[in-house]
Amino acid sequence: MRLEDFHFELPPDRIAQLPLERRDASRLMAVEGASGHVAHRRFVDLPDLLSPGDLLVINDTRVRPARLHGRRAAPGTGGRV
Repeated sequence: MRLEDFHFELPPDRIAQLPLERRDASRLMAVEGASGHVAHRRFVDLPDLLSPGDLLVINDTRVRPARLHGRRAAPGTGGRV
């Protein structure tokens, strides 16, 4: 895995600021393991997508509002980061 694998464009208007009123209407990305086919569904569709023995990975992390301040180490730059 390379760091470049994690570079993608994410327009600010595509980042949810509040949860949906109906949580089961949340968007869901489903990836078929054998083919790698990606489908965009809704969370309410989840029971129809699962079969016995399937692996369901749940990410329940939250974003911590934090900031790190630093300076570039390269000689002569000293730019803030």
